[in-house]
Parts: sequence; structure tokens; C-alpha cells
Amino acid sequence: MDIQRELKQPARWKKLSYVLPVVVLALGYYAVQRFTGDASYFVDRETVVTAKVEQGDFQVNVRATGVLKPAEIRWVAAQVSGRVEQVLVKAGAEVTVGQLLLKLSNPQLQRELEQARWELEAARAENNATIVALESQLVELDNQVVSAELGHQAEKLKLDAETLLIEQGNATVSQLDYQKSQLAVKREQQRWQAARQKALKMRAEIAATKAAQTARSGLLENNLRRMQEQVDALQVRADKAGVVQQISLELGEQVSLGGSIALLASQQNLYAELQVPEVRVQDIQIGQSVTLDTRNNEITGTVARIDPAVENGMVLVDVALPASLPADARPELTVDAQIQVSHLSNTLYVRRPTYAPKSTQIQLYKLDEAGRFAHKTAVALGQVSVNRVQIVSGLSVGDEVIISDSSDWQDHAEIKLN
Repeated sequence: MDIQRELKQPARWKKLSYVLPVVVLALGYYAVQRFTGDASYFVDRETVVTAKVEQGDFQVNVRATGVLKPAEIRWVAAQVSGRVEQVLVKAGAEVTVGQLLLKLSNPQLQRELEQARWELEAARAENNATIVALESQLVELDNQVVSAELGHQAEKLKLDAETLLIEQGNATVSQLDYQKSQLAVKREQQRWQAARQKALKMRAEIAATKAAQTARSGLLENNLRRMQEQVDALQVRADKAGVVQQISLELGEQVSLGGSIALLASQQNLYAELQVPEVRVQDIQIGQSVTLDTRNNEITGTVARIDPAVENGMVLVDVALPASLPADARPELTVDAQIQVSHLSNTLYVRRPTYAPKSTQIQLYKLDEAGRFAHKTAVALGQVSVNRVQIVSGLSVGDEVIISDSSDWQDHAEIKLN
């Protein structure tokens, strides 16, 4: 005989036991979803740099580095050969016109100078003796002229007296004596004229001799002056005021004629030589304003020249500077420069991200309103300045984006900032 069992109904909570895990899983998923969202990458907020999009005037600048260069620079060359005996200045020293830079020694030049001086003195003494001798001869000739003139006058007086007696019919004077007197007058006149010609010739000879002596003395004086200048050139002096950039010689070193001694540069007339990346030089034009930072002062100049050549990815740009410069402006001083390329009015811009080429489209991570998540957003860029970039599209005023390096999570569309 079968015994009928009494069936017991299971408790209600046991019937609903499967619901609890589902609820727990749902709550967990909600909590995880609320915490992580759609983010597939987590980033420490302290490691990122963000910036907000702004709107307003945007100055487009190109940054460059360079040095101040002297517009007037020249080498001081050796006028004579010699050995460096003393160096009186060093590179960086300010010198004035005529200031002694260094001393050279050359004993041969000293000996040649003394010889030239003695040659000039000997020539002067010889010239003086020659002129004295010639003038003595001239005195004798002048005496002969006077004697001949007196003889002529005496014979002329005698002839005149005899002529008068003959005209009076006085027979005391014979015709023969009268003719002899006429001949004597002619003879004395010729002797007087000959003496005068000799005296004139002597004066001409003395004048020619003096001219020749003057020319020879001038030649010797020029030679002495040249030798003196060469000896003086052993004292090398600055021919212009400026700053010594370089001294090419050391103590005891031999320098030949025309050899380089010192490089002098004017400290007042300077220009800036900048190195601009070739990718930015296309924005630069002559006449644009440039601000130079010397670490202590700022100098405003203008672009004066753009080198057509590219070297190591850089282009040289010369900047003209005003005549009045700060006291710390010196040749070879390193400066930072900002070249003002253009000015944009009422445009969107943001601090320049790590990678932001001009006129391109890049991907930036834009933060949500809470600042917990960042979504990858396509952003079109325009003009690029030193530390800001123009936003053409993709962002609005007030949007906050990550501008630091995001290459580690570029494959993720959304990240979470912890």
C-alpha cells in the first residue's frame, strides 16, 4: 500500500533568488559605466596640460634665436713684419682710436731707420758745401763783371775825350791812337758782356744744382719718413673705436707684412642675425617688426634681409636695429626674437598644442563639462604663433582641450582623467 506524501511549497524568497544576482550585476554595470563611461584608457590628470579656447585678437609671431652682429667690422693688419713683444689688450676690450693694441720688434727696421737718417744728414751737408763753392765762384764772376764794366767805362771815357779833340781840330791825338781807343772800347765791352754771361750761367747752374739737391733731399726725406712710419707701425694701434673681437697673435709669435692682428667691431652700429626654421620663413617679409629679448632689455627692429639659402634646416634673417641701443647690447650677444608676421582680429585660438602644424587638421581630446572624460575631436588649425594657434573649426569658445603630448593614447576615442 502506497503512502501519500504531503508536498511542501518552496518559500517565496527562494523563488526569487535568481533576481538578486541580476540586480547586483546591473548595479555593478551601472556603477562601472558611470565611473568609466566609454573610456578605454585612463590618464592621471596631473600628467596632462589643458587649455581653454578663447576668442579675440590674435598676433601671429615667429620665434627665432640669433646673435647681435657688428655692421662695421674690420681686421687690423700688420704694416710691417716683426715679432710680438707685448700684447696689451684681450678679446672683449673696448678700445678708442689710436689706442695701443700690441708691440712688435724688428731690429732690422731700426738699423735701416738710422741709416736713412744718416744718409739724409750727409746729403744735406754735401749739398750745402756744393752750394757754398758755387756761390764763391759766382762772387768771383760778379767781380769780373764789375772789373770789365769799369774797364769799358774807362776806355769809353778816353775815346770820348779823343773824339772831342779830333772834332776841335786838335792834332795832339793821332789817327792811329784814336783807332786804338775805339778797338779798346769794343774789347772792354765784349769782355764785360762775356763776364755778365758767365755770371748768368753760374746763377743758372746754382739754381739747377739747388733743384737737384732739393729733389734728392726730398727722396731721402721720403725714405726716412717711410722708415720712420714702419718703425712707428711696430706699435700697433686701433684705427677706429670699438670692441676687440679677436687677437690673432700670441707673445713671441712672428707676423709678416699684411698679417691679421686684431678684429675690431663697432659696438654702436649692430644688427641681429636670426636663424629661422625653413618651414616658417615663408611667412616672413622685409619690413616686419621684430622684438629682441637680451635677457635684460627688449629691442625693437625690422627685418632687413632674408638669406635665399637654407643651411641645416635654417634660414638666416638680418634685423636692422636702431642707433640707440641698451648698454648690454654687445657683438655676439645671444638674443631671442619674435617676428610679428600678421594680426588676426576676433578669431578663435588656444594655447599651442605639442603638435600643431600650420593650416592642418589634427585630433585633440576635448574635455566634457565635468572635466572627467576627454573625447577625441577633429580640429582644423589656421595660423600658428609662438605659443598660440588659430582654431578654424572643431572647437568653440570655452572648450577645454588637452594640449600636452597625447601620443600614448591616440588609438583611444575616449579617455578618463583620474
